[in-house]
Amino acid sequence: MPAEREGGDGAIHAPRLLRLAPLVALAILLAAAPRARADGDPASDYLLAQQIFFPYDTKFPAKQQIQFTELVREANDAGFKIRVALIASSYDMGSVTSLYLRPRTYARFLGQELSFIYKQRLLVVMHNGLGFNWPHHPSAPGYRVLAGIHVVPGAVGLLTAAQTAVKRLAAADGVKLTTPLNVSTPGQRNSHDRLVIIAAAAALILLAAAGRFALGRRHPR
Repeated sequence: MPAEREGGDGAIHAPRLLRLAPLVALAILLAAAPRARADGDPASDYLLAQQIFFPYDTKFPAKQQIQFTELVREANDAGFKIRVALIASSYDMGSVTSLYLRPRTYARFLGQELSFIYKQRLLVVMHNGLGFNWPHHPSAPGYRVLAGIHVVPGAVGLLTAAQTAVKRLAAADGVKLTTPLNVSTPGQRNSHDRLVIIAAAAALILLAAAGRFALGRRHPR
């Protein structure tokens, strides 16, 4: 009987154990990772799987939020890997509130938190400025690209600054993003379609009335 098969007592012999060892090690690392990363800031958990962290208690215009989501998705699909953390208040910092309004420091901190899974570009947008991090890359070139971007107070200001920042960073890397400036929500598109239909129907009614009026004048009773 070959050595890698089970013996009569059901034991697994050494060659099969050697093949299973990497899978077991990977499972142990994945199970331990959340505990190793947990430092209390929501973005460090959320951005492990998502491209954008939106503040929980901040209302963004649906149209602009969809627009920004599409922009970041397009950038990543084009090979320009980037994730974005929008920080509207100290509440979004979880247990690391000492880093609130310190976007550059938080960008470095968040980059380290994500580095177990994600090692690409990271953009942090706070009301007082922007933070940029890319592990094992100098941050100075990124900050030169971001220079002059002003964050206007409010939810729209955060999104506008973030959108400008992503476009500039991508362009500096030779990636031109084509997401349109105005992206409507499904509800807005439906409303627009209804308005077009109503306007077209009204125009047809007016044309029919005008036609009947003209015929009446041409053929008086």
